[in-house]
Amino acid sequence: MVLQRARRSAFMDGKQWWGLALACAAGAFAAAAPAQAQVYKCTGSKGETVYAQQPCGAGAKEVTVRAHRAATRTPGETATQAAVFRSTDLSDASIAERNCMNAAQSNIQGAADRRIQTYQRQVAALNQQLGHTDEDALAAATREAGVRAQVASLEQSISAERRSADNSLTTAQQRCSEQRRDREASIERKYAPERAPSDTAIDGLR
Repeated sequence: MVLQRARRSAFMDGKQWWGLALACAAGAFAAAAPAQAQVYKCTGSKGETVYAQQPCGAGAKEVTVRAHRAATRTPGETATQAAVFRSTDLSDASIAERNCMNAAQSNIQGAADRRIQTYQRQVAALNQQLGHTDEDALAAATREAGVRAQVASLEQSISAERRSADNSLTTAQQRCSEQRRDREASIERKYAPERAPSDTAIDGLR
């Protein structure tokens, strides 16, 4: 009985060892397998190649960027991959700025245009009242003066709406541009080459 238990124990230990070995091998294979990222490649306004995580133009082409383990990459491959990812992130920052401005344009200008159209319809209705009356000259002149005053007030409201929309759009543009600059600065810090410890030590002695 003792011998049988010993054999079963040895058999189970062997199974556990093989299971552990297979698990380790699978983990090593997964770690060694290259990761992939789908990005879009297109041509910028100056003819340069641009990469983005979303379509960046009518002629955008989807490409696959393989990200191998750092230990298996040469310095040149590492630099090339970093340049692609940096370009992609910068393109995304530019696209985000355009989306920000488009949203502001829709929200601000759209609301202002609707109010202006309402004022313009009121102006048109008031203008139709001018010159069509059976009243005597004095009464007609008095009424038309009142109508013209209402028209002038509405036209002032239209001008005020346009100025307000322009100011709001300017503020939105500044906000969107600032967000892009902050994002670009973060990207540049992210992909900045690491400085050697010796360089840091030399700077400390200066």
